[in-house]
Amino acid sequence: MTKPEARTTIESKDSKGDKKTVVVRPPTSKDKNQAQLEYLKAFRQALENGAILKQKLDDHLQEQGIWDEAKQKQYEEIVKTINDGERQLQKGGIKLQEAKEIAFKMKTARLEFRSLVAERTVMDTNTAESQADNSSFDYLASVCIIDVKKGDPIFGNMDEYRDNGDEPYVAEAAAELASKLYKLDPNYDKGLPENEFLVKYKFADKELRLIDKEGKLVDEDGKLVNEDGRYINEEGQLIDRDGIPVDEEGNYQQDFSPFLDDNDKPIVIEEKTKETKGDAEEDSTGKKKKKAVRAVEAEVSDS
Repeated sequence: MTKPEARTTIESKDSKGDKKTVVVRPPTSKDKNQAQLEYLKAFRQALENGAILKQKLDDHLQEQGIWDEAKQKQYEEIVKTINDGERQLQKGGIKLQEAKEIAFKMKTARLEFRSLVAERTVMDTNTAESQADNSSFDYLASVCIIDVKKGDPIFGNMDEYRDNGDEPYVAEAAAELASKLYKLDPNYDKGLPENEFLVKYKFADKELRLIDKEGKLVDEDGKLVNEDGRYINEEGQLIDRDGIPVDEEGNYQQDFSPFLDDNDKPIVIEEKTKETKGDAEEDSTGKKKKKAVRAVEAEVSDS
């Protein structure tokens, strides 16, 4: 007999910073049936509103010039780089340094892949199927995110869930539900072949940050960096990529020497001192004020 899925408690905050605790429960058969009805309703409405089907997406992207032969070729080359790299890392038999370079190429290729398909992914989310999937999930979220004490859904309906979707605790609860429904792996990046290789051979730590032989954080070229990814020297002081000291704002820490004229003599520019507001008032109205004071003093002495 299969064990029922456990409920998950989410301890988070709302947009005001106040603590919020909710529970995410697994959907029941009744929930899933209703979610399927919401899918069909949203799918029909999306088609009526002009949404395209996923099977027509490639044609639409080509018609709009979003995806052409050049991008398709680039796509295939990136996939080949990743697949070839994975095969080489699994096979072994090459120098460790060469394997490290292959792993770095694979990491770069994945970044290029994500950038290349970003616009395509956005278009995919607008297909009739994706809109229907979103509606189905929104229904499940509206009934499966429940009050920790009462055990009832914290939202009265789907619209109420959508209106509160930006709340941190709601977003976390929805992410947990999605992870359960779609079997998402939170450690997906750690499981990639290139990252497993880099960690295994101590080129990266468990957080996938690159390290040197002493375990210090570095960039891909082996230059020291701090926790924020900024370049540092052996003493931990901030520097630029070329090793020149900088401050927290990235300004170079060096004394200024005057520029030279054609006779190699320093050009000294005298900076004007700024007048304070009080000084300015004294300069512009001081004489009038003094005259007014003398006039009052004269009147007093006459009386």
